[in-house]
Amino acid sequence: MRILHFSWEYPPVMYGGLGTHVLALTQEQARRGHQVTVITQAVPGDPDSSCLVDGVWVIRVANYYEDALFTQANFDYWVHGFALASQQACDHMEIAPEVIHAHDWVTAVQLEGASTFLSVPSVLTIHATEFGRHNGWLASKLSRHVYARERKAIAAADALIVCSEFMSHEIRNGYGVAPKKLEVIPNGIQSLGPVAKNTLTDRHDGDPDEFVIGFLGRLEWEKGVHHVIDAMALIQNRSIRLEIAGIGSQVEELRNKVARKDLNHRVSFLGHIQEVDRIRTLQSWDVAVIPSSYEPFGIVALELGQLRVSLITSHVGGLADIVPSSDFGYPIKAIDGASIALQINSIFDNPVEARERADRLAGRIESRYTWNQVTTATDRVYEVVTK
Repeated sequence: MRILHFSWEYPPVMYGGLGTHVLALTQEQARRGHQVTVITQAVPGDPDSSCLVDGVWVIRVANYYEDALFTQANFDYWVHGFALASQQACDHMEIAPEVIHAHDWVTAVQLEGASTFLSVPSVLTIHATEFGRHNGWLASKLSRHVYARERKAIAAADALIVCSEFMSHEIRNGYGVAPKKLEVIPNGIQSLGPVAKNTLTDRHDGDPDEFVIGFLGRLEWEKGVHHVIDAMALIQNRSIRLEIAGIGSQVEELRNKVARKDLNHRVSFLGHIQEVDRIRTLQSWDVAVIPSSYEPFGIVALELGQLRVSLITSHVGGLADIVPSSDFGYPIKAIDGASIALQINSIFDNPVEARERADRLAGRIESRYTWNQVTTATDRVYEVVTK
């Protein structure tokens, strides 16, 4: 089948779990013999380009507006420029796709325009919603605009995919979508394989007297890293330190918070982790904290859990599916510094129990969340809409 994806994230341009999902899905589709094309944004400052990457034809487009900056204040202007550039690339495709698959509202214009122009069915995967991020409170003009775009994209798509039962409930109630239009397909992760599994270590490669807490994700308030900083201020053990990996609009506020709490010597900001360094960095953590107030799925929990890193997770959204109980990790219902600090200290004091829980979680991930399963389910959605 000829499949065209529109995604605003695709390596090397990555912001969160969406790009990880689209990369793995498209590569697995290509391995199955599908003809897969992805239209995505170019690295900022780079011109248009196209190349074959692991069987996937990747078309990277520079923003139509040369002065479009990827900032919150300028975001709608940037999105419109990305849509225009994407549509131009689509117009120049020599062979039309049989199905169009877009990811989140940022590609809503492309989804509707290309599907109509090419007269082919469309699928929309909703990775997160504005309604959910703000608990239904759309106070700002930008939030209301995004919500309207989401509703329009949902109405235009022939089928919708969401990643958890939590997201299905959110879409039905927040956007008035009929259940028959929705398909729940979880995110997945590539199996490490026997060789990679044998390289896993029990402790990080740094100072054995250090105990490293990790956070990986976008630096936005809903991801909750500020709560981890609060936890660090409550922990008296000076051998425990925190590494924060990721980028986002709140990085300066978070740095200021660390300075105000006099934690500069115990908290490090790693920025974006390159893929070549990713496993080594994550594996070096004794514990990872995922304290999101809103998390439709939480693919980072799969990535860390597969590496047998002990997880402290908020009991929300898709995280509650991945780490459903204390058998598999350390779920917390109260998302605050005190709750996180309590669990960190518990893991530090009881490393054997922490390892047992991490081992059980790794087994759960291996048996439930593979890209083979995800791709098979996605193929079934394509078959339905193309009949």
